[in-house]
Amino acid sequence: MGGPQRSAQEAIRLRSLRDYGILDTGPEPDFDAIAQLAAEICEAPIALITLVDEQRQWFKARVGYDLEETDLSSSFCVRALGGPDVLEIQDARADPRFKDNPLVTEEPHVRFYAGAPLRVGDGYALGTVCVLDHRPRTLSPAQRRALRALARHATAEVELRRYAREAADNAGRAQELDVLKERILSTVGHELRTPLSSIRGYLEILLDDADPVDPALARQFLGVMQRNSERLLHLVDDMLTAAEFGSGAFSLRLAEVDLAALVTAVVEENRPLTDHQRVQLVLEAPERVPVPAARRPLEQALRHLLLNAIRYTVEGEIRVRVEKSPVPAVVVRDTGTGIAAEDLPRLFDPFYRAPAAEVDAVQGAGLGLTVVRAIVEAHGGTITIDSTPAVGTTVRLTVGAAPEPR
Repeated sequence: MGGPQRSAQEAIRLRSLRDYGILDTGPEPDFDAIAQLAAEICEAPIALITLVDEQRQWFKARVGYDLEETDLSSSFCVRALGGPDVLEIQDARADPRFKDNPLVTEEPHVRFYAGAPLRVGDGYALGTVCVLDHRPRTLSPAQRRALRALARHATAEVELRRYAREAADNAGRAQELDVLKERILSTVGHELRTPLSSIRGYLEILLDDADPVDPALARQFLGVMQRNSERLLHLVDDMLTAAEFGSGAFSLRLAEVDLAALVTAVVEENRPLTDHQRVQLVLEAPERVPVPAARRPLEQALRHLLLNAIRYTVEGEIRVRVEKSPVPAVVVRDTGTGIAAEDLPRLFDPFYRAPAAEVDAVQGAGLGLTVVRAIVEAHGGTITIDSTPAVGTTVRLTVGAAPEPR
């Protein structure tokens, strides 16, 4: 089987791959953890994170396989690059495309393959997260979903590394690249590894045939795993948004959205977080506030603002107000710890965490307000923050002008 057809699009894909600067780099724990988790969740003896150039597929991370790369003539992954979803080969010996492949006829005697593409912001696939087995089989729907999620996770890691490099270059601080990269990776790495470690721990318990878990306890474990998976996906979404915003590629498709209804939904979704605290969550919203908006990103921004207020308010009040005029706006006012004046100018810097967040061990990667600003500015709006230590913080964002009446 041959490699990708050399076309104008393939040339762009290869240029994109080189621009990310990830080829032929050393092993990294974050990528190794993704490959290990793919092997465990999919119950496969081999798992790889592959990157495909014009001559070979190179393995950024590998589990159960010794080679660092293979040529394209034996690549399964090259077939997965053009597809929108997971490519699954249930029995390679029965597939005319692969039955004579040396990876099938010789070591490691691959019979099963499943690969999810690493699709970056420009739409091109750089490689895959894939699993292989020595016997014919299929993935379960849950395993297929997990493989997609892990591919998104790996993609975010790739984007993150380019973002760190560009941030240093654009600031004229190339000599600070390693310091900046380590700061970003240590902050985000902790936020990624914590839920991943939890998921792996529960998986080990659930897969221990020697000591089966009763169904009720298993459901509790699965609930925790689901919440940690959602935490991972939210972090991946934030990293991708920050990376796209930093490269100038962030854009939205707008439609009419009821801002009052959207804010109400976000408040009610997060109200349980304050039910067991000495915090009163108050909502003031008019009946309807139509705005041109992208619903999901705007919801993401509103959720960040409210969660920030909840994290930093131990007691007192959080008041969320939706304004209809002079321009549609959302105001979140809390009686929390507040922010020092010297920290305010840096709050929108990617991966910046104020000293109070470190002291109080507040969860987060320091991306929340970066993401909020990106989303708000893409809506033609503004965001302002006013804060006093030990008094509280007020955040006000606008969402552009309301659509003309029809």
